[in-house]
Amino acid sequence: MPSQKSSTGLPLVPQFFERFIFNFAEKRQQAPQQQQTIHRRQLYILPTRNGITYFFVLLLILLGAINYENSLGHMLTFLLGSMGFLGMIYTHQNLNQLKVKIGRAEPVFAGQSILFPIVISCKKNATHPNLKLLSESGQMSFAHLINSTETAIKLELTATQRGYISVGRIKLFSEYPLGLFHAWSWLKLDSRCLVYPAPDSHHYPLHFTKDNKQGSDHSDQHGVDDFAGIREYHTGDLPTYMAWKAIAKTGTLQTKLFTNDTAEKAWIDWTQTSETLDIEKRLSILCRMILDASDKNIMYGLKIPGTTLSPSSGLQHKQQCLKALALFGQKT
Repeated sequence: MPSQKSSTGLPLVPQFFERFIFNFAEKRQQAPQQQQTIHRRQLYILPTRNGITYFFVLLLILLGAINYENSLGHMLTFLLGSMGFLGMIYTHQNLNQLKVKIGRAEPVFAGQSILFPIVISCKKNATHPNLKLLSESGQMSFAHLINSTETAIKLELTATQRGYISVGRIKLFSEYPLGLFHAWSWLKLDSRCLVYPAPDSHHYPLHFTKDNKQGSDHSDQHGVDDFAGIREYHTGDLPTYMAWKAIAKTGTLQTKLFTNDTAEKAWIDWTQTSETLDIEKRLSILCRMILDASDKNIMYGLKIPGTTLSPSSGLQHKQQCLKALALFGQKT
């Protein structure tokens, strides 16, 4: 695997000249879109370290053949030289006219890896081996288009912060077949991924409220003996509601839920976190509380500055709450 320092890293090119090449290529780049076709105007090629060594050796052989008037030396030089230039054409054509399409990445938590689905295709069955995709963060993916019209891969990108993260600039390159030339194209693909705050490693108690329907008290409500499920034990639960059979099986304290108990709701509130903590830490704690409430099938609501989500449950509600945390204080 070649060493690449970034998605603009080029072999044997000084940094100042690399910036010149990139600025030149940026003016010829297409606007960001979900699918992009690589044309010759967006395709570049340079010799690799092996390529320069290869042609330097050929030059030495040619000088020796001229000095000693050796026809076999001339023949060897021109044969190997033509093979090198033929390899350059194949390297260039390995990327020419390829179509690259990006899909939507599933939301992740900060610190996890985003996997952007990418499809590389061509007009007809062809062979385009050893294709490499490099993200701006330096992660590389490999693809091979062998006697087919398309292939699918995942481009990995590390989620370093919450909010929407764009896929950024992608470098598609190849050194097939001889490794003497490095052909590449920079792609601007239109896709982004929602990144939730990283959940805190510690678990925190949930704050419950009782939903009294139209002011009626507990004794006036019907169906107190209707079993509704089991949840984790909370401090203050009556011993008569303990789920002893479930406790015996799992070894953890659990409480039976009845119809009236299901009216119990949890509020996950910004004010439940300490003001001495920074914003990211407070969001991390709230994220952990949301995940815990969701795992226990508890009705919960969210209150953060500027956003209030009514108590509910289910996957959609969980995603709405996590999205509110992810975009807190950011412009969408």
